[in-house]
Amino acid sequence: MLRNSFPIARIAGIEIGVHASWLIVFGLVTWSLAVGFFPGEIPGLSPLEAWVLGAVSALLLFGSVLVHELAHSFVARAQGLEARSITLFIFGGVSNVGGQARRPLTEFAVAIVGPLTSFAIGALCWVVSAVVAGEPRLATVARYLALINLLLGAFNLVPGFPLDGGRVLRAIAWNVTGSMRRGTEIAVAAGHVVGYGIMILGFLELFAGEPLSGLWLAAIGWFLSSAATASLDQVRFEGLLRDVRVGAVMSADTTTVSPETTIVALIEHYLLPGNRRAMPVARDGQVVGMITLGDIQRVPAERREQTQVGEVMGGAGGLVAVRPNDRVIEAFEALGAGDFEQLPVLDDGRLVGVISRADIFRQLQLREALGVDREA
Repeated sequence: MLRNSFPIARIAGIEIGVHASWLIVFGLVTWSLAVGFFPGEIPGLSPLEAWVLGAVSALLLFGSVLVHELAHSFVARAQGLEARSITLFIFGGVSNVGGQARRPLTEFAVAIVGPLTSFAIGALCWVVSAVVAGEPRLATVARYLALINLLLGAFNLVPGFPLDGGRVLRAIAWNVTGSMRRGTEIAVAAGHVVGYGIMILGFLELFAGEPLSGLWLAAIGWFLSSAATASLDQVRFEGLLRDVRVGAVMSADTTTVSPETTIVALIEHYLLPGNRRAMPVARDGQVVGMITLGDIQRVPAERREQTQVGEVMGGAGGLVAVRPNDRVIEAFEALGAGDFEQLPVLDDGRLVGVISRADIFRQLQLREALGVDREA
C-alpha cells in the first residue's frame, strides 16, 4: 500500500487500505454535496439531513471506486498477475499489482475492465433511481452515483497514461510495435499531454475566480503527468534489470549476530565498524530474522545495554529472504513490499550474502552508464 495508509479490510486476500489524504477529499465531497447539491435537488431538506446524505453519498462514491479497483485486481489475478492491495487516496484509488503484463491482451483486459465496471455501476444506479422515484432522498443519491460513475468511467477512458485509457492505448501500441517499451513511451507522451491540458484548464479556472476547482484540476493534472513519468521509469528499470540475478548483485557478506547480542554490542562491534545498516540474525546457523536501523531506533538509548537483538528484530511474522537465482526485480519488489533496507540471500537455507536497495541501484546506475539495456 501507499505510505501513510492504514488497512481497513481484506477482500479475497486483497488488503484494502485508506491513505490519510482520502480524509481530505472525503470531507470536501461531503461538504460540497451537503451545501451545494442536495439542498438544491430536494426542497425542504434540513441541514442535518443534507450532511447525512452528503456523508453517505461520499462513502458510496468511494465504494464505487473500490469496486472499480477490485475489478482490475480480479482480472489481473485471473491473468496470472499478483493482486496485492488497493489503496483509496485523494485522487481515487490505486491497485498494487505485482509484476508486469507479458502480453498486450493481458494489459488490455486488466485496463478496460475498470471503466466498464464504472459504467455498469452507473447504469445500475440509474435503474435504482427509477425504481425508488417515490423516495426523493434515495432517488437523488442514486442519480448522483449514476452520474459520478458514468463520469468516472469516461474520465478513465481518456487515452493518457496512467489512466485506464492510457493503459488501453499502451496495449494497442504495444501490439502494433511489438515493444512494451515503445508502447509505454507512446502512452506516457499522451499522458503528459492530458496532464498538462488539465493543469492549463485548472489555471484558467483560477484566473476566472474559481480557486477550489482550479487548484483541484491543477493538482490532478500534475499527478497524472508525474505518474506517467514514474511509470516510464519503472519500465526502463525493468528493462535494465530484466535478466539480472540476485547472486550477481548481492554483497557476499555472511556475518551474523545471535539473538542474544545486546543492541550496544551490535552497534559497537558490527554496525559502525562494518558501515552496515542491517544485520542477519542467526541461531544455530539458521537465519531467523533481520535487525535494522529502524528496529534499533525504536529502542531508547538508555535501554540498549539491556535490550537483546532478538527482542526487537524483524522477521517474527516470517523471515523474508531471496535466493541467488531469483531475479533482482523480484528482490526489489520484496524490499518495497516490506519496506526493508536489506534482505538475506539464502541458498538451501544457508546464508550466502545480503542484497540491499543500494546494491540494486548501483547495478542500475552502472548499466545506465554503460548503455546496457534490454528492449522490453
